Amino acid sequence: MSIATLQKPKGNEKNSEIDRESLNGIRSVISARLFKPDSKLAFLSILLGISFHFFTLAVSYLVWKENWMILFPLAWFLMGTSVTSLFVLGHDCAHGSFLKSQNLNDVLGHFFFLFSGYPYFAWKFSHNAHHKDTNLLESNSENVYYDNAWIPLTVEQYRNLQSVHPFLAKLFVLGRTVPPIGSLMHNVLIHFFPRLYFSVQRKKVYFSYMVLLLGFISFSAFIYLSMGSIFAIFHFLIFPALFFQFWMSTYTYQHHTSETMQFYSKSEWNPYKAQILSTLNVLFPRVISYLHFGIDVHTPHHLSTAIPCYHLREAYQEIKESQYGKDILEEKFSWKVFSKRVQNCHLWSLDKKGYLAFKDI
Repeated sequence: MSIATLQKPKGNEKNSEIDRESLNGIRSVISARLFKPDSKLAFLSILLGISFHFFTLAVSYLVWKENWMILFPLAWFLMGTSVTSLFVLGHDCAHGSFLKSQNLNDVLGHFFFLFSGYPYFAWKFSHNAHHKDTNLLESNSENVYYDNAWIPLTVEQYRNLQSVHPFLAKLFVLGRTVPPIGSLMHNVLIHFFPRLYFSVQRKKVYFSYMVLLLGFISFSAFIYLSMGSIFAIFHFLIFPALFFQFWMSTYTYQHHTSETMQFYSKSEWNPYKAQILSTLNVLFPRVISYLHFGIDVHTPHHLSTAIPCYHLREAYQEIKESQYGKDILEEKFSWKVFSKRVQNCHLWSLDKKGYLAFKDI
């Protein structure tokens, strides 16, 4: 598979056959069936996700039973990896793309999110803001609040934050330089503050809090009664959810952060720039991609949230074979590249229209 470089698309921008203002043109090259739920594929995805989680649970139980202390972190990471699989399924439920029934989507979504510690409706409402205003520097709509995955503060905003709220500025630095902590803070500081949501949405948000709390209490009670240890709750439930943040941050950060990626003002922004030219596929080893239901192939998901995870790769292939293929930005996952971005992609310079590192201001 050829790997596109992170550059602006080449070719005749005025070509009438290429619509680079809206998403209508690029959506038209994808088969209509890929925008629709498939009950059989959804069932197989559930089977894979739950089977993988039970496998990691069995490994963790063996490590616990044999008291292999040196392997405890590995067991937590392995379970965090399977929690990610369940989260991806819940993510599709929140978009209403996993199954045809929205009620069933919401029931399953709450269940899948229990293991990562996310309140389902709170995340659903906030995540819609990310898709609506991807890579927009300021809110362009009546969103619950302005949420955009890893959107940088401008240099001016950061300096103002340092002056007015120095502690929050330090938290921002911590989140940008240690992505898993940034992802965890995003969950805690955004999803658990009901005032950030419209009043008509809060009833559902509170419902998700209740489900999450009851789920945690039930799982914790079962683990404690079965294992006879408070630490077992951390081993089987809390630490895997924390290790999940590694995957959550790694995917979301890289999909929307690179040295050449652009963020836009309201006057510059359009759907095609945001969803196609500012969304990056970071391709992981195929076994990881398979276990996480192709979430590393991210552009089709931003093209339309109606495309379920089990159709992402097929939709991606159809785009690649179309006249829009050269616009797809992608690269293979690299720890070196990831590390470089974490060290340098911190603040947005309005003058340079690019990233600056904290050390450079």
